[in-house]
Amino acid sequence: MNKRRYNIVFLDFDDIKNPLLNAGQARATYEVGTRLAKMGYFVTVYCSRYPGSRDRIENGIRYRHISLGTRYIRLNNLFYILTLPFYVRQIKADIIIESFVAPISTLCSPLFTKVPVIGLPSMFNAKAFFRKYHIPFHWVERFGSRVYKYFLPYSDIDSMKMRLLNPGIKYKIVPQGVDDEYFRVKHNTPKHILFLSRLDIEQKGIDLLLESYARVKNKLHFPLVIAGHGPDREKVVELIKRLGLQKDVKLVGSAYGVKKKKLIADALYVVFPSRHDELSLWALEAFASGMPIVAFDLPEAIWMSKKASLKAKPYDIAEYASFLLKAANPSRNKNMRIEARRLARAYTWKKVVILFDEFISEILKIESSK
Repeated sequence: MNKRRYNIVFLDFDDIKNPLLNAGQARATYEVGTRLAKMGYFVTVYCSRYPGSRDRIENGIRYRHISLGTRYIRLNNLFYILTLPFYVRQIKADIIIESFVAPISTLCSPLFTKVPVIGLPSMFNAKAFFRKYHIPFHWVERFGSRVYKYFLPYSDIDSMKMRLLNPGIKYKIVPQGVDDEYFRVKHNTPKHILFLSRLDIEQKGIDLLLESYARVKNKLHFPLVIAGHGPDREKVVELIKRLGLQKDVKLVGSAYGVKKKKLIADALYVVFPSRHDELSLWALEAFASGMPIVAFDLPEAIWMSKKASLKAKPYDIAEYASFLLKAANPSRNKNMRIEARRLARAYTWKKVVILFDEFISEILKIESSK
């Protein structure tokens, strides 16, 4: 079949130009979408509006912005979730790929269209948001998981969870990818330890990081750089003050492009203290850049080789603090840097897109035979 007949629609709340977010999933959608477009697919992304957003075509992807576009990301998120069914009903496509969205994860798109929908677990941990907000978001996730026929999990962890909720699901494990540019990052004399992510204290574990760092900062002799933006910036500033870390922790704002690569090049290692996260694109980029990672030993982090990372018992501040010191050991750090790049070479966007293409073709054959 000629792939130019295939019309693929991504439902992704985020956009690589969204100044309020621009997180890993937006980058993944862009990387996969541009490569599918080069293969002959027609690719459209339905994403949330934001201040200054404009519909556009970029590298073969048609970006269409929907719902509210205020400067309040949580309000935009809420209205995206509430209004998406009305847009989904109008979509004419061969395949819809739905990125799950916090806090409910599943958006139940298959209920509103006859177009085959593939679920993508960009956020598949609604229980964590239940614990944070005390609203049973996981009930929506549990119900929603049952309405999907097709699924693209990042790992065995995601596939096992979905199969428990929906035993009949057809799936293919497809991890994230990493761009070649990160393998070309050259290291400078280390100047800091680097955290780079959304400033969301609960999910990203910034409180755990700061409390761990406060215990060993006088032995480490490296400042901690926090790069990123997000809803909890002021809370992070307050926590830094409460722990007396104003001279040791530097907030540098959003980091993309040249700024991001400079922060990586000057880093001793990367800290990744998330309480819950899927296979992280940023973690892959860090490994590809030759950066060891200090994380928690979560099920989602099983793919992180112990040769390239140190993983403390979940949320154990004392052990995490000790691993911050261990990762700074020159001999250990040197070996972990080599292993980090070796690990990342197994993950490329070229491989990812081939797997997407195979699964899409398989679904289209199934649907056309009905």
